Amino acid sequence: MKVTLRLTPLTVTTLFMLGIFAWLGASPAMAAPRAQDAAPGDAPVIFAAGDVANCANEEDFLTAYLMDGSDAPILALGDNAYEIGSLQEYNDCYGPAWGRHRERTHPVPGNHEYGDQAQAGYWGYWGDIATPLEPGCRENCQGYYSFDVGAWHIVALNSEIAQDAGSEQEQWLRADLAAHPTACTLAYWHRPRFTSGRYYARTSGHALFQALYDYGADVLLVGHDHDYERFAPQNPSAVVEYDRGVRQFVVGTGGATLRDYYFIQPNSEVRNSETWGVLKLTLRPAGYDWEFIPIPGQTFTDSGSTDCVQLDSVPPAPAGVTLASTTADIAANTDEVAAPSSGGETTPDEAAQTAVVPPATTAGDGTYTVQSGDTLSTIGERFGVAWTAIAAANGLTEASVIQIGQSLVIPGVDAAATAAPVTQPTSAQSTGNQSTSLPASGQPYTVAAGDTLFSIAVRNGLTWQELAAANGLSENDFLQIGQVLVIPE
Repeated sequence: MKVTLRLTPLTVTTLFMLGIFAWLGASPAMAAPRAQDAAPGDAPVIFAAGDVANCANEEDFLTAYLMDGSDAPILALGDNAYEIGSLQEYNDCYGPAWGRHRERTHPVPGNHEYGDQAQAGYWGYWGDIATPLEPGCRENCQGYYSFDVGAWHIVALNSEIAQDAGSEQEQWLRADLAAHPTACTLAYWHRPRFTSGRYYARTSGHALFQALYDYGADVLLVGHDHDYERFAPQNPSAVVEYDRGVRQFVVGTGGATLRDYYFIQPNSEVRNSETWGVLKLTLRPAGYDWEFIPIPGQTFTDSGSTDCVQLDSVPPAPAGVTLASTTADIAANTDEVAAPSSGGETTPDEAAQTAVVPPATTAGDGTYTVQSGDTLSTIGERFGVAWTAIAAANGLTEASVIQIGQSLVIPGVDAAATAAPVTQPTSAQSTGNQSTSLPASGQPYTVAAGDTLFSIAVRNGLTWQELAAANGLSENDFLQIGQVLVIPE
């Protein structure tokens, strides 16, 4: 079997460190340590890095490997696929490295994603994972949203669209923060508010940072500059406030080529521009621990602990702003949306976030049980029903979060059709170009978590184009876990 891999001077070292030589029949001499989840009952963990995948580099494989020992949520901080964030670059560059973590990743876009027309590659690859406020949006989306991890409120923002005071995004952020006044809060976007790197004179997010400060947020994670930098907690005027300020981490260390610093900024506490890695955050109910984890063969690290900001009161939500929040609890150390806390009472805030309206069926309607990766739009495409009709039939809105195992009414679709197993893969963009039957020749392969056309093709000595052609697929089609492909002979 012929194996084709990205070939750079680091390739052999990368394969060695990741233990892929074992897959090829050799014996690796070492196994790199990987991050581990918190023990059951402990505070949940998240990982974060930006500036990730470039087909000319291999360090993204190593940073992805660091997270293999954990099921914790991952925050992708933008510029996730170089050079323009096209769908092909996501499939060919990001997919083989970080793609296996896709279902537990919560991304934001960077400036490189905006090099693709209408950002179709970014929105197309991530689907509703990146657009929970805009189900089905695949071009020129807003891309900001929020969710909860344990006791923490997490806010994903878009540094590539309007963000000044009074903008739709800034007003939404203020309303979202006002709705969660007592939670420890972490926000993330791509371009830094403070940085000692190349973009020190072109910082971003001033109004968003002001909102974070006004509502007592604790942490801001950014990328854009290809380095690691930790700042002291500070206010919007760059004055240190250890018990009140927002602490920013620059984590542009996901795999892209690193760059040195340009002008060291006030309040910069720790810097390193020579080490790739990911930031691990342990989210305690009233504080957090941070640890920068380097790739195998590198030694720099940074760690510490602190408490969350405590404010006596926060500003009210902006007048006239209707909050369409996507907030849902993310199970500690998993990628699944959790039900309200098991065993105990559900708080009013939890109930508002997780309440599911029982669907009322009518004659001629079928029901469907939500599976991993489903969205209202993909379910609608599967059964030929508009997602808005499904939402209306189930008392949902575009901001509602559907949960694995939830039963949905599919209006106007025969019950037998919704009960039948899905045998044809669906795409987040289109199903019209997918094959309804598989070729008779070749070996079957069942898609597993993290698989892409590229990674499956590599393992079988094919190009992704050959694999796609054999299965009636195109680069715009998404694979689904459990989907059966034919590996052509």
